[in-house]
Amino acid sequence: MQYEYTMPQNIFEENGEVMCAGWAKKPYFNFNKELSKQNKHIKESVSYFLSTGEVSLYISTENSGLDFYIKIALANLKNGNVISDFAYKKQLLGKTELPESKESGQLVFSDKRIEFAVVKVKNERTVKCNFYDFGGKADLSFEFNIDDKSGDILDQVAPFERDRKYFYFKRFMPVFSASGTIKVGKSQYTLKEENTSVYIDSTYYSKPRLHSYQRLTADYMRGENRFSLNLASRVGDNRNGSENSFFLNGELHKLYKIEVKNNDGRIDRPWYFKGGIEAVDITFKPNKIGDKAMVAQMDNTSVTFGVLFGKLKRYDYDAPLVLDNIPAHMVFNEF
Repeated sequence: MQYEYTMPQNIFEENGEVMCAGWAKKPYFNFNKELSKQNKHIKESVSYFLSTGEVSLYISTENSGLDFYIKIALANLKNGNVISDFAYKKQLLGKTELPESKESGQLVFSDKRIEFAVVKVKNERTVKCNFYDFGGKADLSFEFNIDDKSGDILDQVAPFERDRKYFYFKRFMPVFSASGTIKVGKSQYTLKEENTSVYIDSTYYSKPRLHSYQRLTADYMRGENRFSLNLASRVGDNRNGSENSFFLNGELHKLYKIEVKNNDGRIDRPWYFKGGIEAVDITFKPNKIGDKAMVAQMDNTSVTFGVLFGKLKRYDYDAPLVLDNIPAHMVFNEF
């Protein structure tokens, strides 16, 4: 049975081990990495995903040991064009700070090809980028402000069964909108708060082994309505709280064990997700350009763009929530 926390809770005990396991719909878990036994070995990633229904932008900033990455993918959902690229550097003199772990902060990174910055002040963020010869095809630039629209989020902590110094902490926040512009080559997209959804996905972990991770996510706005989905593979001992959940108009609905099927792991074929007694029955169908799926490859991360069909059952509701051609994406990662 999954356990919901409804009050603030420290993640680490005084001895540096994980003292809790479960989930919350508010940012109740206090992550102080200095208290962790693994504080010198903690890895972290923060992803920003923005979508207007016409264009989607994926940004991932990652501290992985001595390695720092910025991974970016831009997908035109109307014509099927996908461009992606990444920047990388060795961190020999200390880690690059990611601002999401603090109330306020900034990330500034530049090299010969990219100038990138995220500035966070409490609940507001500004993201700027110039990426020259992006994907070997065109220059990319964007600047937008991210505003908090309030609502439930998902906090999840999973320790590891045999050694509780290891942990996986996830904070998934589908509660933002954005305004600004994206330019790539001769194309320009205007972002407006009323039709641009943004989620932020922050992950902090120290693990005893590698994982092949997959996550199905949607974040879709239509008028006053907003639907978000997060279904992910297991990392750590998640019996007390998995990532699986969906959100409707700012309200979190928790999901439990999900069975996932696919045709031999092929990313160009549909993926099937089922759980409970008809609680979850959805299909993710990749978008295709000719015979090829819309896929962005960035080092060891790939993002497949597609649509959702099917239904989700809501607690205390007789009629299921029907999904029909809802934009979605799957993230695949080795970490």
